[in-house]
Amino acid sequence: MIIKNITIQNFRSYYGKTSFDIHDGLTLIIGSNGDGKTTLFEALEWLFCTTEKRIDEKYISRKRVKELSPGEVDKLIVSMTFEHYGENRLEKSFDFQKCLDGEIELLNYDFTLYEQDGVQRRPISGEYIDRYFDAYVRQYCLFKGEGELNIFNKPETLNNLVDTFSDIRTFDPYVSFAKYAQTQSEQATDNALKLDSKNKRRTAELKSVISDLRSQIESKTQEMNTLRNEALTFSQLLEELERNHEASSILIDINDRITSEENKRRDALFKIKEDYTIRLLDEMWILLGFAPIAKEYSEKIAIANKEKIKAQRKYDKEMGAMQQVDQIKRQLQDGIVPLAPYIPDERTMREMLDDHICKVCNTPAPEGSSQYEFMKQRLEEYLKYISPEEDEETPELFPYEYVQELHKRDIILNTHFDFLNKIRRVIMDDIEFNDKNKKEVEKREQIIGELQENKNKLLAQTQGLDESDLINAFHNITNWNASKAEAERNADRLESTIKILQSRLEIEESQYNEIASKSSTAALYSRISIALKKIADAFASAKIRNKKEFIGILEAKANLYLSLLNTDDFKGVIKLIERADKSVMIQMSDSNGDIIYNPNTALETTMYMSVLFAVAELTSSKRDNAYPLIFDAPTSSFTDAKESDFFKVIGDIKKQTIIVTKSFLTTANDGSVVLDNDMIKKIPGRVYQISKKRPFDDKDLSTIQTSAVLIKTE
Repeated sequence: MIIKNITIQNFRSYYGKTSFDIHDGLTLIIGSNGDGKTTLFEALEWLFCTTEKRIDEKYISRKRVKELSPGEVDKLIVSMTFEHYGENRLEKSFDFQKCLDGEIELLNYDFTLYEQDGVQRRPISGEYIDRYFDAYVRQYCLFKGEGELNIFNKPETLNNLVDTFSDIRTFDPYVSFAKYAQTQSEQATDNALKLDSKNKRRTAELKSVISDLRSQIESKTQEMNTLRNEALTFSQLLEELERNHEASSILIDINDRITSEENKRRDALFKIKEDYTIRLLDEMWILLGFAPIAKEYSEKIAIANKEKIKAQRKYDKEMGAMQQVDQIKRQLQDGIVPLAPYIPDERTMREMLDDHICKVCNTPAPEGSSQYEFMKQRLEEYLKYISPEEDEETPELFPYEYVQELHKRDIILNTHFDFLNKIRRVIMDDIEFNDKNKKEVEKREQIIGELQENKNKLLAQTQGLDESDLINAFHNITNWNASKAEAERNADRLESTIKILQSRLEIEESQYNEIASKSSTAALYSRISIALKKIADAFASAKIRNKKEFIGILEAKANLYLSLLNTDDFKGVIKLIERADKSVMIQMSDSNGDIIYNPNTALETTMYMSVLFAVAELTSSKRDNAYPLIFDAPTSSFTDAKESDFFKVIGDIKKQTIIVTKSFLTTANDGSVVLDNDMIKKIPGRVYQISKKRPFDDKDLSTIQTSAVLIKTE
């Protein structure tokens, strides 16, 4: 099947009718973001869908809807004209009408295939497109983006390909018949031997043993397959880890570095002390420039203190002289010099009071007399004399001690005078220290940002795995290897056991067949059963061998395409490896056989596309039919030079390929996006440019219209 034309009418941004004539080789449809590339691809997906009637208002051009008058009707059409033993056309459409209330009514869904019938075209249901381009083949022809290029990401792909495009399917009826006939002949042999009374007991024993052995073999085979699948699961996990082993190591290293940088950032942040307002008072920063004032203050306090001392001394002298004069006056009162206060002593005076007589002058002194009262007074004076004398309260010259308080503050200032002289340096050093730590914080934040960006890029390259998956995979490698090894050991042990059981089964079956061969009735059935078993085994072996040959052919063709797609670049070698679950892994290695677990995205894309081209070639050779390959943005990871070479090779391999891309666009001096015509001239095939018709409102879909211009015909 060769596509000749694709026409789109009123499908989303394709307002009115837009037509593309498709080249037999390469057709490029180039457009910038938002110009309708993906819309074109989705229009084809909608056209090829035969399983459901997807009729939806969202497909209709907003611009056309806006122009409709109430009651007016128009059509949405997507059609493809193709060559296949004549020119045929597939068309899907429906009508849309604007109602009086502004709503849109969808009418008259139609899906028709117009087949070439002589000179006429005969309309039939569009579902019959499977005659020319069946649904199974289409899944290997339409690809949106680079992420869908690996067709073997589904386990059933290999078996479907083998069944569809190899000769293996022709074996199935023979294998089924051989097994059926073998079962019937074994049953006939059993029935015949039951009539042999001589060997009846022995054949029953052998049949029981054979049945038990077959049951054990079946059970252990299932158990072995379960273990093989378990080992396969761990192998796939380890393969995924190997593919992302470098990414896992880098991720862990990045995370460790981020943690280290965050710790350094936090340490630097904690060192920053910018509580300048508080430190003005708490750390006396407010005294910046106060040293000269403090010095002058100290000098003034020294003078004031000297003056105070002089005044105090003078005052003390004056007060002392006055007290001495008063004392002398009291002692010389009335011109009599009194006895000393300690004459007589205390004991003598108390005896005189008790005896009521003055023993100094022997004068009687009865209680209450003047003599008695005199002696009593003398005793009191003596006791007062020997008691601590309390100073009489003297008025102070400086009662509030202001000068003393000021002097204390001066002492404090003098104690910190060295600090006052250095306070400017302290402040400047602290500010400089804070600025240094701020720069350190900024530096660490910049490094953390760069590491985080590298981390995001790394995670973006590991499709289907997030950060936790990568880290867990890295740390689980030991457990996975151990589990895989254990499952494989157990499976190998079971396989050995199965071989032993099969050997025993062969012996028991041989004995059974020997008895049967001696029986005139059962001999023929036994020989037929043995022959049919050999035939069934031969067909099964041929089926396995045919499958391996198919994989080998597919691998060889894929490597030829890989060589073409990577001219003057590293090519590698594609290997198609069948897993235990019959799925296929596409693996790349170098010429030494070393596996390349993480090929760059461009190399990985060419690897998958090489397999696609190989599959497409096989579909053509096995069905005498060609099928197109249709891609939406398959080379977004390519460099300009790589992309140019790639499209040139695609044009030279004589395979109809339609590629919707934003390649070969460049930015002009005025900022507009223009075609790189020099590069386009080197590309064999047909080139269209699609773009939004101007003017348009970037916030109003009803102003958007995609126009297509043919840039290059061949």
